Amino acid sequence: MRLRTATVLTVAGMMLSATVTATAQSSATGLQGVDTHLPGNPVVVPAAVAHEDAPTPSPFTPDQIARVYASDLPAKGPFYFDAINSYDGVRQHHPEVMARNLDLTVEINNAAADDPVLVERALADDHDDLMLTMSDAWGETLGQHFRDAVAENRLPKTTQLLSGALGRGGWLASTTFPEKYFYGEDRPFVVDPARIQRFHRDGAEDEYSTSPSFPSGHTNQATWKSTMMAAMLPELGTQMLARGSEVGYNRVVLGVHYPLDVIGGRQTGTAAAIDRMSDPEFVALLNEASAELRAELEWRCGAPLADCIAEDSGYLSTRDAVDVYTERMTYGFDQIGPAGQPMDVPSYSEVLLQTRFPELTWEQRKAIMHLSAIDSGYPLDEGTHSYNRLNLAAAWAATPQVNADGGVSLMR
Repeated sequence: MRLRTATVLTVAGMMLSATVTATAQSSATGLQGVDTHLPGNPVVVPAAVAHEDAPTPSPFTPDQIARVYASDLPAKGPFYFDAINSYDGVRQHHPEVMARNLDLTVEINNAAADDPVLVERALADDHDDLMLTMSDAWGETLGQHFRDAVAENRLPKTTQLLSGALGRGGWLASTTFPEKYFYGEDRPFVVDPARIQRFHRDGAEDEYSTSPSFPSGHTNQATWKSTMMAAMLPELGTQMLARGSEVGYNRVVLGVHYPLDVIGGRQTGTAAAIDRMSDPEFVALLNEASAELRAELEWRCGAPLADCIAEDSGYLSTRDAVDVYTERMTYGFDQIGPAGQPMDVPSYSEVLLQTRFPELTWEQRKAIMHLSAIDSGYPLDEGTHSYNRLNLAAAWAATPQVNADGGVSLMR
C-alpha cells in the first residue's frame, strides 16, 4: 500500500473548492457541432438530453468525485520529479543536446508557417478541451458521435473524469507546475525570438509570456488523458495514443515548447496514468465511464462498435500510428548514453495494457512493455524504471504469443 500524508487531504480540499466554483467559458472551436472549451467541472453536471430507446446516463455522485483517492498524489510523490530527474544532467553536461533542442524547435515551428491546417490544429489543442480535440483519433464518424454525445451532456462520467483542466482523472499532482518552476526554463520564443514565429488565436490571451517551459503541461495532460481514453476504447487505442503524441508535437509547432519539454511531459503523464490505473478504487470509476461511453457510441452508431470502427474513416492506420508515436519518443536526438542496456520496466506500468490484453497475466503484460521498449541512452532516459523507453503504442499494437513456459514473445 502506498504511503500518503495529510498533504493529500489539503490538496484535495484545494482542488475541490476550485472545482465547485469553476465557471463556464466558451471559445471558437475547430471541431464541428460542439464547444470544445468546457470548464471541466466534475461536480456540477448539467442534465442530459433524453432520447427514446437510448441509454440513460447518470453522473458520478459527489461522494465518488469529491473524495480522496490514493492516486491523488504520486506513489513516489509528492510530484513527478522522479519521472524526469535526468533532465538536470542533460542540461549541465550535454550542451550539444540543448543546442539541438532549440534548433529542432525552430525547424518545426518555421515549417508550420506554410501549413495553416497544422497551425489551426495546434491552436485547437492549445486552447480547447483535449478530451474533445483528441476524439478525432476515433475516426470521422465515431469521433463526431462522441462530440455530439458530450454536447448533449450524455457522457457525464466520461466528462467528469477527462474534461478540461479540472477533470477528476488529473488533479493537482499532475499539473507539472512544481516541476516547471523548479527547473525554470525559459520558453523558446523568449530564448530566440528572432527565429521563433508565434501563432495566436484571435482574441485569446497570451498565457505563456512568463511561465516556465519544462516539462510540457499540455503534453502531460494529453498523455494521461489519451492513455485513459485508449483503455476505454482499446480497439482504437493505438490511434488515440498517437493523437496524444500529436498534442505534444503541436506545442513545438507553436514555438511554446522544445522537444525535450514534450518528451518530459510524456514521461510525467505516463507516470500519472500508471498511478491512476493501479489504484483499484479509481479504476472502478474508469470502468464505469468506459461502459457509459461504449453504450452511447453503439446506440448512436446503431451497430456493434467493431462494425462502426471497420466502416469509419480512420485517423491513422495502426502501423502509421505506431511509427509516428515512436518518432516522437526521441524527436531524432542522438543517444547520449550507452545503447543496448537492459530495460527496467517501471513498477505497475503493465496496468496500462489491462483492457488491451485482459486475457494475459500481469507478468505477461509487463513482458510486452519490456519487449516493445525503445533502446536505451536517449536524452531523459532515467536508466532505471525508465518511462522514457516505454513505447505504449508499440505495446498496444503488439501481437503477443504465449509460450509453453508462460513467457511471452512478440510476433513480427
